[in-house]
Amino acid sequence: MKYCKTCKSVFRESDSHCPECRKKLYEITDVNEPVRLCVIGGTERAMLCGLLADADIPYLENNTYPQGLANEIVTGYDVKLSNISLLVPFSALEKASALLSSIETVPNRIEPMMDDISVHIKRLRSGTEEDEKKMSPALRTTIKVLSAVAFLIIVALVVLGTDKITEFIKGLFGG
Repeated sequence: MKYCKTCKSVFRESDSHCPECRKKLYEITDVNEPVRLCVIGGTERAMLCGLLADADIPYLENNTYPQGLANEIVTGYDVKLSNISLLVPFSALEKASALLSSIETVPNRIEPMMDDISVHIKRLRSGTEEDEKKMSPALRTTIKVLSAVAFLIIVALVVLGTDKITEFIKGLFGG
């Protein structure tokens, strides 16, 4: 799956540029990457935010019109209440999309891509599990101990080096 770093919209692998902002698309490499669930406003926004909160799905609300008051004057719409972009972690996109589908008045543009999204989430999660399995607990503990010892050695060298430099400077001034 790919996404636009500017508007956070999700696209298929075959897409190369975002049709909304014309920016290059990037591969999603982190399951916690915030992606756009939808642009929503008014009562629907309140309902969906409540559903997301009840389902313990973290979300962010971004105003899709950063111009704010200028847009409000021109369009006549209260931009604080309409056209809010809801972002959720990529790993929660499946569950959030199902909640979005329960609100019939809001189009769900993610629904047709759900199979691809599910596969990509599983691939990303299996990659992180494999990385965690590669390092055994004993190896992890050994690395922590060696790191602590190396840190102490570096601190000791800095202290001794500072003492030697101080002695050298005192020697230059006859002290």
